[in-house]
Amino acid sequence: MLENDLVVVGTKLYEEFRKKVSFSSTGVDYPNMDLQDAYQIQKAYTGLRASTEGGFAGYKIAYSTKVMQERIGAKEPVYGRIFSDGVMTSPAGLQRDDFVRLGIECEVAIRVGRPLDELNRAPFTRDEVFDAIDSLSIAFEIIDTRSSLTEASLQQQTATNISGSGVVLGEPVKNWQNANLESAKCELTLDGQSVGTGYGADVNGHPTEPLYWLANALHRAGTGLKKGDIVITGSMIAPQMLDSATTAVLEMDHLGSILLNVE
Repeated sequence: MLENDLVVVGTKLYEEFRKKVSFSSTGVDYPNMDLQDAYQIQKAYTGLRASTEGGFAGYKIAYSTKVMQERIGAKEPVYGRIFSDGVMTSPAGLQRDDFVRLGIECEVAIRVGRPLDELNRAPFTRDEVFDAIDSLSIAFEIIDTRSSLTEASLQQQTATNISGSGVVLGEPVKNWQNANLESAKCELTLDGQSVGTGYGADVNGHPTEPLYWLANALHRAGTGLKKGDIVITGSMIAPQMLDSATTAVLEMDHLGSILLNVE
């Protein structure tokens, strides 16, 4: 696809986003669209969103497990963007009417403590990437699912920012290296009822492991992580759609708990 065509598609997605309507499949159903095209559409779409949502605050990583990659036909994870105005701290509140279809995912968020954008130094080693972590926190990812793309391809999901619409962060934990996060249990309750459990190891063996992939993937794309970036690394529990008012609480060993009220 030509670059101008990709920008047109990204602009169309932004217009539909602003109207709070489902994404029309005509915008992202090109039969020969590859993943590089999808990232270019995402760049145009998220760039427009960033201009009205406070700029970029970091990245989300999706399909960070082999099971999810096989389900959608991915060879590796994909990434999307987080917007500054969408970053909240617990306890937080949301209105369902602000979304097409609101949902949450249960993740670990990483705060980057020093830049990983010195392109002449990449590819980065695991030690370099993990040494750049300032803190971890438990997090909800806020997703806004557009119904026409429920069964979307990997390219369509990537182009539309993989439904990303915000994050709710818990208290930062700086001494995370001393915690056994692989075996750390997390549990999600909705209105006091448990609806899912997971473990840190469910995210590619350790919730920080996807950051190593992202740092080098961004290098290959000609960019990099900046100090202060927030990165969420993948859901430990199946996504939950919130079709009615509810109070969501997520707890995880070593990282504490967070609360989200939805009206």
